[in-house]
Amino acid sequence: MAIHLLGIRHHGPGSARHVKKYIEKLAPDLILVEGPAEAETQLNAILDTAMKPPVALLAYLADAPEHAVFYPFAAFSPEWQAMEYGLKNIVPIRFFDLPLSHSLAIQQQEKNIPQTEPTQEEQEQIESTSEEIIILPEEESTLEITDYIPKDPFDALASAAGVPDAELWWELNFEARYDSGEEIFAAIQEAVTTLRETDNFAPKDTKEALREAFMRKKIREAEKEGFTKIAVICGAWHVPALANMPPKKYDDELLKNLPKAKVEMTWVPWTYSRLSYQSGYGAGILAPGWYEHLWKYPQDDGTRWITKIAKLLRKSKIDTSTAHVIETVRLANAIAAMRHYHRAGLDEINEAVTAVMGFGSTALLDVIYKHLTLNDRIGKVPDNLPKVPLLVDIEKYQKQFRLKPAEASKEIELDLRQTNDLAKSTFLHRLKVLGIEWGSITYSRSKGTFKESWLLNWKPEMVLQIIEKAIYGNTIKDATIKYVTYQLEDITDVYTLVELLDKCILANIPEAVDKMITRLDTLVAESSDIIGMLQSVSSLTNIVRYGNVRNHDLAEVAKMLDSIIIKACINLPVVCSGIDEAAAKQLLELIITTDISINTLDKEELKTVWQDTLYKLYDSESTHAILAGFATRLLYNKHSIDATATALKLSYFLSPTNIPMQVAYWFEGFLTGSATILLYDDELWVILYEWVKELSEESFIELLPLLRRTFATFEEPERKKIGAKAKASASGQVVRTNQQLEATDVDTNRATLPLSTIAMLLGITN
Repeated sequence: MAIHLLGIRHHGPGSARHVKKYIEKLAPDLILVEGPAEAETQLNAILDTAMKPPVALLAYLADAPEHAVFYPFAAFSPEWQAMEYGLKNIVPIRFFDLPLSHSLAIQQQEKNIPQTEPTQEEQEQIESTSEEIIILPEEESTLEITDYIPKDPFDALASAAGVPDAELWWELNFEARYDSGEEIFAAIQEAVTTLRETDNFAPKDTKEALREAFMRKKIREAEKEGFTKIAVICGAWHVPALANMPPKKYDDELLKNLPKAKVEMTWVPWTYSRLSYQSGYGAGILAPGWYEHLWKYPQDDGTRWITKIAKLLRKSKIDTSTAHVIETVRLANAIAAMRHYHRAGLDEINEAVTAVMGFGSTALLDVIYKHLTLNDRIGKVPDNLPKVPLLVDIEKYQKQFRLKPAEASKEIELDLRQTNDLAKSTFLHRLKVLGIEWGSITYSRSKGTFKESWLLNWKPEMVLQIIEKAIYGNTIKDATIKYVTYQLEDITDVYTLVELLDKCILANIPEAVDKMITRLDTLVAESSDIIGMLQSVSSLTNIVRYGNVRNHDLAEVAKMLDSIIIKACINLPVVCSGIDEAAAKQLLELIITTDISINTLDKEELKTVWQDTLYKLYDSESTHAILAGFATRLLYNKHSIDATATALKLSYFLSPTNIPMQVAYWFEGFLTGSATILLYDDELWVILYEWVKELSEESFIELLPLLRRTFATFEEPERKKIGAKAKASASGQVVRTNQQLEATDVDTNRATLPLSTIAMLLGITN
């Protein structure tokens, strides 16, 4: 027989072992591996000693890198073992799946096709031909396995065998089975053929049909060339389509006039956690660390794995004895025997660990999953492989700064006063500007602006993000400048531009900053978006205040900030008029941050303009009551109005002619942030207290939720003191201020004791 079809499960250790044994015995003269035809040029890299799986073939369209695909491999992937055998034994290897130049071109076409709504006639036809679907309550459901199409067709086989899911079914029957022979692949072919012949699982995907047609084409070509022992390594699902070939004319017709595009390929490091992702037709595995263990120790009855668990727990300061290991192994195998499994699998081991080591708690399984079952292994690829210049430049900085890419999270703290740490910070910020979120800034223990804490977390797909940005430049600095310049063309609002400006200053790209300041000047002059301007004030203030840490000249930014504040102040009273509660709450937050920013900048001109704006909000009847109340509070705090004027404004809003809801809104704005004004100012307190007393029961009930919402924002000590003051007022006692209350509680004897002690220490006598 010339063709030997080896149906496998991608990334299956048992499948890899069976394939390895089979081809070693067969000694084929040609190996066909499921994979894109273009990848044959990348095969020799596998023998490089620097290549350490897991790795992935990255393929992307040269003129559209966002259209890309990864082909991941682990040491326990059957395809990897077949390729290693072929390369070491000088056996020709060919990838025989549909070329990516076709499949990515088809994908690009589909994404570019505009989606249109069906016409009324088409919609009526769809509705008339659609079957009515009735979902029964769960307890009344009578659906059987044949009534629906599961996500993984092999779930049907698992169900027939009494196994919960396809993953476990494959592990029990193939991955955990040590013995192998031709009959195991014959059994796979028979099972899949039966599945594909049923209506539920009959192939309907046009792309799959194209792939299988191309596979058959490559097999025919190999036979025509005279190869007599051809080992075909492919996903089990495709085996029946390759065993029962239709006429050549049928496949040629399918493959005629396919679109084509230029594809680039290279190897990239991969990780076990990414290997666990579902891709294509179910290539994901849930436990790559466990599968690696099965590959290395196929006859382990659980003892080695449970010993690994014990070592991990001891390293995590969790007491685990040898007796725990022995009892866990015994229990795991006993559970497997009760289930009629020939050996303990991962589920049985986890249940035994929970019972023996975890004393019934599953908390240990989270630690085990992260460090063993999933594993954080990341592969390596040779440095001499083709790479885009931008990726080479980024890798150069990674080595220079000793920032090793790793999927496990790593926290670093940088002192920006140190030259090397400042350079690291600049590098990480430039990556963020490019949209490559390798690092995120976290909380720093230092209150100084010279400290930065970063949490680094590398993802393999970031290589693709770097390739996408390579069109902007060959170095990270050049790419960042050109990428920002490109973004500037589409930015039309002040806030978005300021956010990008902040990132560019942190990334130390003054060339881009100059362009952005010019663009910002134009936007501020043309824009009427006062909300966006107010949103940008806080960010610009931080830039002006802290920019000197990075030695930037921010004089132009400071001038721009002054212009934005003045323009926003002039237009703010109009924006605050005739709005609803939601809009008022949004503006309230912006007014708070703007007030903080103006106080921080400490410029008399800005303070004067801001105070005039607050007066307009305070004095205008059209200003929303929440904002009018808060403006009154700010003016009172700044001593721009005295207690008499404040009390007069409060009396005005508390007058019976005003509807209760408006009163509550004003009161909420007035007390935003702190309740101390009610504790210190007795005149305001009396006015408020008398207003509450005069409320009708109906009005009080209507206002209560709003008033409670306001008081809920106060600190607990403040609420207690207000309660005590209200109780005193209700009982007719003389209302005392907070200072008076505190003064009456002073123990004069204890107060003078420290003074006399200090006098003795200093040698002072009466």
